[in-house]
Amino acid sequence: MSEVSPNTIETSGAHITREADGTIAIRVKPVVMTGEVMAEVLRGRFSFGRTRCPVLVDTRQVRSMTREAQELSAAPENRPYTECLALLVDNSVSVVLANFFMIFVRPPYPTRMFRTEGAARAWLAATRSKPA
Repeated sequence: MSEVSPNTIETSGAHITREADGTIAIRVKPVVMTGEVMAEVLRGRFSFGRTRCPVLVDTRQVRSMTREAQELSAAPENRPYTECLALLVDNSVSVVLANFFMIFVRPPYPTRMFRTEGAARAWLAATRSKPA
């Protein structure tokens, strides 16, 4: 894991950015997302602090993801820090992985899948503004 700038972290599995509005954007690299790679991504995400925020995950380049990695991403100790989650997809692999995550892992925060980044960001903004 390396710091690219004060608001961007590079891990073996993703580029992670803390955006001006507080959103954490995770752009997954073309990797097999194992539990080990996901643990590094989560360390990168939480290097910005453990604050509750919306999260955008661009899964369009992911090659595959293990069940261990999916469960780790929604582990009880991580849940309080995700306000809502937008999954950006565009191919059959990313769609299947996103559906598997939403159906079997069942994250306890609002989670949706999107084909365009604009739609994902609009939903994050609208979901964030709703009272809990």
